Amino acid sequence: MSGEVHVSIVGLPSSGKTTLLAALWHMVREPGSSTALSFDGLSNGNYEHLNQLAKRWRSGKIQQRTQVSGARNVTMRLKDASGRQVEVSFPDLPGEEFARMWERRELDKSMVGTLAAPAIVLLINGDTIRMPAWVVERMALAKKLGVVPAAIEAAEWSADLAPTQVKVVDLLQMLMSGDLNIGSRRLSLLISAWDKVEGEQLTPAGLLESKLPLLDQYLRSGRDPWTWHVWGLSAQGGVYEDPEKEESFDETERLRELERPSDRIKVVDGDAVTTDITKPLEWLIG
Repeated sequence: MSGEVHVSIVGLPSSGKTTLLAALWHMVREPGSSTALSFDGLSNGNYEHLNQLAKRWRSGKIQQRTQVSGARNVTMRLKDASGRQVEVSFPDLPGEEFARMWERRELDKSMVGTLAAPAIVLLINGDTIRMPAWVVERMALAKKLGVVPAAIEAAEWSADLAPTQVKVVDLLQMLMSGDLNIGSRRLSLLISAWDKVEGEQLTPAGLLESKLPLLDQYLRSGRDPWTWHVWGLSAQGGVYEDPEKEESFDETERLRELERPSDRIKVVDGDAVTTDITKPLEWLIG
């Protein structure tokens, strides 16, 4: 790729988009930090509000929905050591709206510009992946528990009950069709909340294959021209506290005691681990 690369950040509800923004904003402006990409300016957004997001992130407090509404439509410019640039947009597209695209089977025309970016960062919360509910497995489990199969009530289907991988694959296909079909694109797939799933001893690619096999097969098949890579991401490093609940956790205090707040970040690429949250964005430059 040559010239400035435009990147849009998207994700289903609670995928960690705002936490990513807060951590990224902190790290590219942290004195003495060493990152693949450095801050080059803010094209759109409010410095004061972004600083507030980063302050809450540093203090180990979760980002409240009522506090983060102003974080929408943020666009920052980053550059690498050779001057190659990437413009990263956190658009006015909450996770709920991204999910409704799949539920309604339609695209709001106002989203075309955002979703037609030549490079996409897609966040998937590794700790909230909804797995397929296999009827055969449920029946076998019911038999072991001594439950009469006829007594198992079938829940009324609703779109929010669909497996995560079904939604994601369909949404990626939508991004490659109709008004959004701009040809080959690059995709950074971030499995967020990595600190919650790293105990399974899987690489990000291994977790993708194990827990999201449909998505893994779709991307590997080359059905649509995505050039893609998968990372594990913990932008928090552990449990954060909800200030509205007056919570206090030893784990959160441990994070606060780190000499550099950026040391709580973990970006996993295969067996390699770094604190550089700009690495998946650098890859998108090509």
